[in-house]
Amino acid sequence: MRNFSTEKDKLLSDLNSEIKNNPKNEILKSLSRMLESYEYISDLNGVLSNIVVDCLGFEYEIGEKLIEFEKYFSDYTNSIRSDELRRLAEKLIEKNTRITFYGKSWSENTADWIYFDKVLDLKKIRNKFSFGENIIEHQNLDNKSGLESGFIDKNTKEGIMGKVK
Repeated sequence: MRNFSTEKDKLLSDLNSEIKNNPKNEILKSLSRMLESYEYISDLNGVLSNIVVDCLGFEYEIGEKLIEFEKYFSDYTNSIRSDELRRLAEKLIEKNTRITFYGKSWSENTADWIYFDKVLDLKKIRNKFSFGENIIEHQNLDNKSGLESGFIDKNTKEGIMGKVK
């Protein structure tokens, strides 16, 4: 599994090399500044790819690298370390279930969670996916902190959440 920060740093290094070779290319500089500003996977929004296609073209190999980086990390399932939760997320996405949030769900959380715009039938899903002991059910029914129901991997602390009925 590829790490966002590590891959971003490699790409920035490649971009900086390209800028040294083409110091007057303002598009490369703009791409570098933009990539540098991204702190989280959820910051990706297609802008890098659009700039490459619209302005930079494929004259530079770095353009293809930028598009591939954005495409890979825009698929949130690629960042899920938990095999079991990744399978669930992939199935929900395959069924065109809309993602409503991706990232750290609260300040003390150490892992990313994906929230889906769907009520998850926890018992049915647990049986269908044959989750192990490390996957626990989670429900938050507090209106003030957010209603959610889903699964957490005890090992990775990642979560897949849905709406509450």
